[in-house]
Amino acid sequence: MHHPARTARPSRVVTGLVGLLSVAALAAGSLLLADAARAAFIDVPETGQPGHLVLSADPYPAEFLDISPGDPAYWQVTARLEDASSATLSLELRKDGGVTAHPRGITMTVDRCSVPWTDVDTSPSCADGLARVTVATPADDYTTSSPTFELRPLRADSPEHLLVTLAVEDSAAAMADETLMGLTGNMGLGLTATAIDDRPINPIRPDRPGGPGGPLANTGLDGQLAGLAAFGALTAGLLGLALVVSRMRGRRSLTNDEVN
Repeated sequence: MHHPARTARPSRVVTGLVGLLSVAALAAGSLLLADAARAAFIDVPETGQPGHLVLSADPYPAEFLDISPGDPAYWQVTARLEDASSATLSLELRKDGGVTAHPRGITMTVDRCSVPWTDVDTSPSCADGLARVTVATPADDYTTSSPTFELRPLRADSPEHLLVTLAVEDSAAAMADETLMGLTGNMGLGLTATAIDDRPINPIRPDRPGGPGGPLANTGLDGQLAGLAAFGALTAGLLGLALVVSRMRGRRSLTNDEVN
């Protein structure tokens, strides 16, 4: 279903700064994909202190309620620099909840592109050639930590375009699996930029997500993120997975009855 683009006043994401380290945070939200504007990126709100790494997301806030076998959801995140010419950029992941650990549950695939993604609603593509960053499967326990994935160096004139694909196993077995029904989960990204130019960055004590000094919502993960200064999560709430699986099973049963 096509929905008109929503416009929003842009605001800068603000990062916690530790020496030359800046960490950008994305906050949890409550937005149904059925009602979301999918065509417009929205800058993530400020978190308290001016920073150099600016994140934009589509959708933002994010809550995915219609993921089902064979019908993945896509989440775009763009990282760009302000007030700095270049920086290294790295990525960490967090995920928890039953749907992230179920053997047929959510797989989280992260790809990057040097130019904006196209046809994201139907068949995402990268005109410049995509690069696979990582694939997090249900077997990967990223509840409290994950490997650090190095992205290409970030330049002020060349943003990084990330595409996160959230997908349940696409199989008849997954469609019929009653144990998938009712499961929920949270998934998040942590992006870290380290300046590599000569511009100094004053050290500032970062606020934790949801804590004093910043409007980030409590995602339920902040107690497990002590190793990441100012790490925040843009949550993919999979609360609707049971409903979608049930509907698809019902349609399949109806078709079988009609055939018989």
